[in-house]
Amino acid sequence: MRNKQINIYLIGAILTLAVSPLLASYWLLGEVLHSAIALVVKPDTQQLLRNYRDDLKTLKRLDPDNQKEYKVRFLQATDELLIYEKPQLLKKILQDTYLTYYLVLFIAVLLLSLLTAIWLSHKVARSYKVLSASDVKKAEKIQELVYFDEWQAIASKLAHEINNPLTPIEMMVSNLSRTYENTTPKVFEESLNDTKDVVSEEIYKLKNMVSHFSQFSKLPMPVFKSCEIAQYCTTFIRQHQNAWPNVVFTLEIKAQVSNVSVDIDHLLFNQCLINVITNAVQANQESEQLNISLILSLENESDITIEIFNDGMPIDISNTEVIFKMHYSSKSTKENMGLGLAIVRKIVLDHGGNIICRSILEGAAFKISLPIKINK
Repeated sequence: MRNKQINIYLIGAILTLAVSPLLASYWLLGEVLHSAIALVVKPDTQQLLRNYRDDLKTLKRLDPDNQKEYKVRFLQATDELLIYEKPQLLKKILQDTYLTYYLVLFIAVLLLSLLTAIWLSHKVARSYKVLSASDVKKAEKIQELVYFDEWQAIASKLAHEINNPLTPIEMMVSNLSRTYENTTPKVFEESLNDTKDVVSEEIYKLKNMVSHFSQFSKLPMPVFKSCEIAQYCTTFIRQHQNAWPNVVFTLEIKAQVSNVSVDIDHLLFNQCLINVITNAVQANQESEQLNISLILSLENESDITIEIFNDGMPIDISNTEVIFKMHYSSKSTKENMGLGLAIVRKIVLDHGGNIICRSILEGAAFKISLPIKINK
């Protein structure tokens, strides 16, 4: 959630809580005034005031010395009688007075609410940033620890793989001296040639293995460039479809994805898709035709997904989590070191995205999520 949204939600909530009671009280004002006037204004009171005025007139004639005092009382009684005779006038006066104070209070509450909302929104936004930064740091640490654990596992595997060819090399070389001393030159020559063949074969295996690990360790940091993801996928299929003669590609682009842009390193992301497709082709070498579909869709307002389906051999659900491990491989060939999908995962993570393997009944599916570029 962005800071602007947080501010809007907080301001709206505080204004609603502050203004709602005032609006409710104003709506109830008419009922309150009507009930109050009904309690005060009664016909008996009006008659008493009329009698009081008549009495004041009589007193004015009988007591000329206090005429001024009687006159003031008479005017007061007349004003009060006017109010009792015209209750709507009283109601209007009270409404106008209440409205004046109401508007002053309303404006004061509104300003106070706005200031409070702005202050709180800044506090919440700042806390949200701190929390997000903390979560990002924790995620980065976890990712680093995962990478460290994986490298420990792969280092152990690498040491094991290096030690395997060293044993026959050591035995063959140490046996040469004994063969030279105890056999004829012809036998020694044969033993020397055998040793050379074994050493050459084992060195080839070592060089091939180291080459695979070197490919993974030398992955460069991505150099991002903005592009429309739909156009990128269209171009990728057009440029690479001839590399896999038995693969039939289809591209499905959802309507809302047509103009969505992402930041990617074209060379690295090409390698990412090539590894996924190559992995599918190698897993289905007996298939005369392999159908691979790329489906682009919006996962949410901030992420876009590329789902890669093939109709070949399904992936067991128990392997969907370990398939991206650096030392994992379902292929039995010695040349394969299980780094293809590990490279894919690293590239996607370096792009700020994520990749998962989905277990489906027919075929295999990979789902890549990438953050959408936000135009500022």
